[in-house]
Amino acid sequence: MLIQVMTSPLQLAWLGAILLLCGEVVALFCVGNLVRLIVVSTLADAGYVLIGLGLGGPAGDAGAAMHLEYQVAMRGFLALTAWWLIRRTGSAQLCDLTGSGRRMPVAATLFGFGMFSVMGLSPFKGAFSRFLVLYAAIEQGQWLIAAVGTVASIVAAVYFILVIQRICFEPPRRRLDLSPPPAGVPVLAAGLGLVTIVMSLWPAPFLDWAKAAMHVADGAAVPEFESPWASIALLPYVGGFAVYAVGRLSARARDVAAVLLAAGTLALAWFDPGIEPVSRVFVLMIAAVAFVVVLYSLGYMAHADYANRYWFFLFLMTGSLIGVATARDFGNFYVFWELMTWTSYFLVIHEQTERALKAGLVYFVMCAAGAYVMHFGILLVHAETGTFEMAAVAAHAGRIAPTVGLLAVACFLVGFAVKAGFVPLHQWLPLAHPAAPSSISAPLSGLLTKAGVFGLVKVFYVVFGAAALERFAVRGVDLGTVVTVLGCATLLYGEVMALMQRELKRMLAYSTLAQIGEIGAVLGLGTSLAATAALLHATNHAAMKSLLFLAAGALILRGGRRRIDELAGLGRAMPVTAGCYALATLAIMGLPPFSGFVSKFLMIYAAAQAGQVAVAAVILAGSFVGCFYYLRVVRLLFFHPYEGPAVSEAPASMLVAMGILAAAVVFGGVFPQAQLGLIAPAVAEMTARGLAAAAVPDLTLVWTPAAAIAAAGAVAAYLVGRRSVAWAGRVAVASLLLAALAVALGGAGGDRLSFWFGILIALVGAGNMSHATAYLAHGHAQPRFYAAFGLMIAGLLGLAASPDAFNFFAFWELMSSWTLYFAIVHEETDEARREGFKYFLFNTVGASLMFLGFAMLSARAGSFAFAELGRVLRSAPLAWGGGAVVLVFLGMVMKAAQLPFRIDYQMHPATAPTPVSGYISAVLLKCGPFGILKLSVLFGGAAALGRLGMIDGLPLVMYAIAAIAAVTILYAGAMAVIQSGIKRLLIYSTVSQLGYILLGISLGTDLGVAGGLMHLANHMMLKNLLFLGAGCIMAQVHATSLDELGGLARRMPVTFGIFLFAGLSLAGLPPLNGFASKWLIFQAAFQSGHYLLGASAMVGSLLTLAAILKFVHAAFLGAPCAAAAEVREAPLAMLAPMAAMAAACVVVGVFPGVLLVPIAAIEGELGLAPVAASLFGGLPGLDGWSPAVLWVLAAAVAAAVGLYPRLGGRNAAVVGTHLHACGVTDIAPAAAHVAASNLFESADRAIRLALQPRRDG
Repeated sequence: MLIQVMTSPLQLAWLGAILLLCGEVVALFCVGNLVRLIVVSTLADAGYVLIGLGLGGPAGDAGAAMHLEYQVAMRGFLALTAWWLIRRTGSAQLCDLTGSGRRMPVAATLFGFGMFSVMGLSPFKGAFSRFLVLYAAIEQGQWLIAAVGTVASIVAAVYFILVIQRICFEPPRRRLDLSPPPAGVPVLAAGLGLVTIVMSLWPAPFLDWAKAAMHVADGAAVPEFESPWASIALLPYVGGFAVYAVGRLSARARDVAAVLLAAGTLALAWFDPGIEPVSRVFVLMIAAVAFVVVLYSLGYMAHADYANRYWFFLFLMTGSLIGVATARDFGNFYVFWELMTWTSYFLVIHEQTERALKAGLVYFVMCAAGAYVMHFGILLVHAETGTFEMAAVAAHAGRIAPTVGLLAVACFLVGFAVKAGFVPLHQWLPLAHPAAPSSISAPLSGLLTKAGVFGLVKVFYVVFGAAALERFAVRGVDLGTVVTVLGCATLLYGEVMALMQRELKRMLAYSTLAQIGEIGAVLGLGTSLAATAALLHATNHAAMKSLLFLAAGALILRGGRRRIDELAGLGRAMPVTAGCYALATLAIMGLPPFSGFVSKFLMIYAAAQAGQVAVAAVILAGSFVGCFYYLRVVRLLFFHPYEGPAVSEAPASMLVAMGILAAAVVFGGVFPQAQLGLIAPAVAEMTARGLAAAAVPDLTLVWTPAAAIAAAGAVAAYLVGRRSVAWAGRVAVASLLLAALAVALGGAGGDRLSFWFGILIALVGAGNMSHATAYLAHGHAQPRFYAAFGLMIAGLLGLAASPDAFNFFAFWELMSSWTLYFAIVHEETDEARREGFKYFLFNTVGASLMFLGFAMLSARAGSFAFAELGRVLRSAPLAWGGGAVVLVFLGMVMKAAQLPFRIDYQMHPATAPTPVSGYISAVLLKCGPFGILKLSVLFGGAAALGRLGMIDGLPLVMYAIAAIAAVTILYAGAMAVIQSGIKRLLIYSTVSQLGYILLGISLGTDLGVAGGLMHLANHMMLKNLLFLGAGCIMAQVHATSLDELGGLARRMPVTFGIFLFAGLSLAGLPPLNGFASKWLIFQAAFQSGHYLLGASAMVGSLLTLAAILKFVHAAFLGAPCAAAAEVREAPLAMLAPMAAMAAACVVVGVFPGVLLVPIAAIEGELGLAPVAASLFGGLPGLDGWSPAVLWVLAAAVAAAVGLYPRLGGRNAAVVGTHLHACGVTDIAPAAAHVAASNLFESADRAIRLALQPRRDG
């Protein structure tokens, strides 16, 4: 009876399944004894034969016979090599056999080859007999048996790789005396090894023998797992063998052969017309990165161990990756997928350290397990459609049963998610990337993870198609939703974990998780636009992350340091390598003008276009977290001193490789259409399979002549500065003057507002750059400063002339992100680094809010054109349109530091070089008010903004801005009064004055806008004069607090006079130009009925006056400070631009029409009622008056005052007297000086009590 049960076919199959699974589990516990393990494993493998015989059918019978053939040959080979090792070692214990690879390299290599061959893996493809058996199970509906076989394969992979690593790669644990090799065994082993190779390479005859032995009549019913390889995959794969053979003869010849092979592969990838569109994107990416890695490896592996093995597996991995991308059937797809894992495993463990072997173990087991699960899905698809051909499967996808389709898709997703590194199947990634050689970390991150992305694109969106995937959904949750959720989870997890890392390559590994998460989150949205964005970022990430890992590898190779905190100052010793690292960092952070900005912008835009604002917000949140750890490394490399031993730059081949990637990153940012043109056919292929169509917007960055000249001048200044610092400064100044000329000739765009803003940007920039050449005359890293400052100004010029929202935001980021940060932290003090980073983060938050708002509006409009955004705003749902406008304007208000709380976080740091501080206060911060005015009009003015609600005749959003501005005028003005820091006082005053500009603009009347724009220009000159005056002081005294100054007026009379003039004008003292613009704002507020707003502005002027008088008294008047005796008047390079701006202020003060006439034209062009103004006339308004008349009266009074001292006679002497000290005679003159911190003691205490600010040091 028992025999009858056991001979029942299905029972026999189940007996085989139980034997297989239990045997593999038992073998896992027998891993300590090699003989026992091989015996038990062999018995377990017999389970496949029983399963095949029990299931029967053509596939089952042929699979059982073929598996028996293969296992007899391959396990015989394995047993023989194992006996060779055991016989020589004298023990079968794994602990004694550990390290055999170093004691007996030939025997251990053959043993490892045998172990992998039994698994079905080898450089010669491997056996597929077990897959025939599993296919028979699925074909006959015995899915559970197939699942048991899959689990058993995963268990076997664990102990196989454990044993291989211990015997072949780990170092010996103790010394052993080896016996002589058994006679004849090496020859016999070589013969069996050759048989194994032949059976792996040409399985067809052995399959035919199996069919004949089992009398399989219908041979066509046995699926064909293999088909011919594409030539583009064959070239690097077969070439790897040739490179290895050459390397055995000559290392130099091997290197040349490797470069030629890599170049040939890239050329073939480029010119091969037969590659399908989706495949072409990934093949070119793989071939290009592989070529760069080969160049890099020439230097990196020059003195490394096992170099021949390295080159061999590098090309095999390249070929297998290309094979995955070019496979047109699932049979080859799976073969290459397994080869990709197997070949890359050897590269992960190349250094054979304990860490590398642990990483390799986890990597291999996880990826092999994912592949086995994916293979289950492949067999399901074949059983359902009757073919492995992808085109045929695509034709039958609509007829796949939903349950089968769901299970198949789930299996594929596991395989792809493991390789891509999606959470929670990511554990291999942060282990393998740091442990592998850096030359391999690059393709691991840039290419291996993209194999998972390729699988998602090719299999799901091209083979199955979007329509079929919808049929496989469960309760409304489709594959896209799952991928998006996995992507978001991976993104956030990767960013947070990267932030916590202290080792450079481990940080980059977790960063890869975050980037892959972004790609997955967007790809899952299921639109053609999202697919375009995801593919664009995938290709960009391949270049950016490869460059990061290669640069990190060069830093580690030369510096010998892996921890992030050990990299301090290394950028000074290795400027090219560190520069490449910094460039890739900025790109991957999504900053312009680099490729990462374009793809990240498109991803967020695609998320908004798909209605998934939450996904866009998650990407932005992740990017904000990334700022912390990305910028930390750049800050350490460049803005810390280097204190280590002498370090040389990386070898030339490594620099060339990094240079190629750096150029690609820049090219992708400046000319993204080249990549988009490559991606477009791939997306069209996906769209033809049901992906929702969506237009790709124009992402071309429009560089006006002025912006281009300024940017080119910045780069030229840096390059020239490597030879002559003085000429670098001259080039920087000259380029900005040329930019101003370009603006004047029409280079800043068509509208007058942009034109005049561009003129001011360039001219003030040239003045400040000239001032900086003297200010930094004895400073460090001047070319770097000139470049950063110049690029920041280029960004402002591009912003002023931006024709659409994309360019507006791109140039906004260029001027307010990394260029600004580099300029701010130039002094490289701890405080500068801390405050600069804080300001960078604040700017990032503001830019992210604005970006999200622009994305929401642009997605609705299908265009970035401002006019289209205005049209959509007038018709979009109130929540969507209103929310978008609030986000955009909030970002601009934050740029002006107008949020009336913790202004110390919003202000630019006082630690920046003074010319930059002046420019930020005078010009850069004006882009907030500029943007609000320009966009409020382009969005449709009060008619469109009024949809959000009206208060006191103003749109709600504009009234909110006006109220915020009024509060900030008072708050920041009061804070300025209590400051004792030289620049902090001026910075708080800047924030207060920006409130006036925003207040006038937000009122929306002709007087209000005119007053706001006039004060924008006045403040641009006046505040710049104050900062440049402060810079004249600080350049000589090197003080940061007003309490350290005193009595400088006699030593610096010109500086004193200009500073006093600018300060009083800014405070609104008539008839100076600052009063004229404030007068218009006061009038606008009162005439429109906003009395509280007007009163706040008036009180703010008193606070400004108090702050300015405090500065003047503390710095210029009173007893001279200790350093006063050494102080001299500032040099001409500093005074000339100050004098020019002061003269301009005088002209405007006498003839306000100089500004008001262009402003009236601007108002008319914007559709507002132009203010009444004439060139030499007075101020407009109900109570208009003529400043020129008041200037004449003031000049008469000044003349009379000047004559008064001469009334006593032409030669009358000036009479001096001692300080009246109420009878006290022991007070030193310096002690009698009233310091800044003591000047307004009562007011100071009252303000501090009311506002409780952080104390100023």
